[in-house]
Amino acid sequence: MDTPEDGPDTDTTGDAVVDAQLESLKAVDGLPAEDHEAVYSKLHEALQRTLDEDPSEA
Repeated sequence: MDTPEDGPDTDTTGDAVVDAQLESLKAVDGLPAEDHEAVYSKLHEALQRTLDEDPSEA
């Protein structure tokens, strides 16, 4: 648990599925700017699917 003086834990969200999806952002650093949109779009779609899942089915 983070304490106020430590600040928030920015390395993880606490959700393993979301954390794995966010790992894809690391690929952006090595790509030309024109390729960033594809990475962001794929990440957005994956996060949206995660949000749309029924938690009772997980």
